[in-house]
Amino acid sequence: MVLLKISLIGLAGCGKTSLYLVGFTEATPEQTKSLSPTILYETRRHPFLGLNVGIWDMGGQEQYRKDYMENTEPLKGTDILIPIVDLHDPDNFEKAKEYFLDLLDIYRKNNEKPKIFLFLHKFDVQNYQKELLDTNTKKAKEIFLDLFKTYDFDFTFTSIFEQDKLAKVFRNLLMTSYAELKNNVERADKQLEEIKAKIIISDISGNVLSHNIPGVTSGLTLRSDLRDFINASNVIRENIFMNDSANFRGEDEDGKVIELFIFKYIISVLIMKSGELDTESQDKLNILLKDMKLFADLIISRHTD
Repeated sequence: MVLLKISLIGLAGCGKTSLYLVGFTEATPEQTKSLSPTILYETRRHPFLGLNVGIWDMGGQEQYRKDYMENTEPLKGTDILIPIVDLHDPDNFEKAKEYFLDLLDIYRKNNEKPKIFLFLHKFDVQNYQKELLDTNTKKAKEIFLDLFKTYDFDFTFTSIFEQDKLAKVFRNLLMTSYAELKNNVERADKQLEEIKAKIIISDISGNVLSHNIPGVTSGLTLRSDLRDFINASNVIRENIFMNDSANFRGEDEDGKVIELFIFKYIISVLIMKSGELDTESQDKLNILLKDMKLFADLIISRHTD
């Protein structure tokens, strides 16, 4: 399985662990309020489209930051570096800048140059004044956007209170090495807007790639009941049909229909509708399904390469 290492870095309290939990798991913003500070670092595994993603949450307290300067092993092999800046804490912008510069120096000494995605975080007015946020945002952009100009670099504004947006940020980040994959998913986003059925596109592990159902996801991971349904169907595909693709259909007495398409043991398309679709929607759905089959082929081809 292809490996991908993502390192989350930032000062203590900037929101690294909350970002992970809300962006990748089913945690809500409210559930992150009682989190304890990360001790040294935590590693988590997250399968995504056949990638074995390792997420390193690097504790930001001063003693741990000093430890990374002396023992650089946890930093090695980072493919994607995510520096996180707390927009609600402007007094520590300069300290964060110094920390990031020290880390970049370590990567240079190790002859490594990870891709960098800067998160200007807590871009929200939850218990915070909008005027202060606007001022802090301007200051942060002046300080940090020039810092990574010699790297493969991008930045975005993030907030744990915009879960669907945050999930898409992580989704696009995980596909950053494969521009053509990202283009396929973004095209699916537009296709779903035009189909009169509820549709969720995910990988077999339950990572949501695209959907048109408000509230169906909490972060990148599909809710547990639908995840279990996809997993059970995938087991049947593998053990009963013994084929790399399959589709399943169920209908109740009121005419509600659920269909699940599994393509190349990696992509699932879950469709929920009431009765038959109009001709235009059905035609667009057929195009979407064809595109997702090609998308699954493309993923396998890229991983083989």
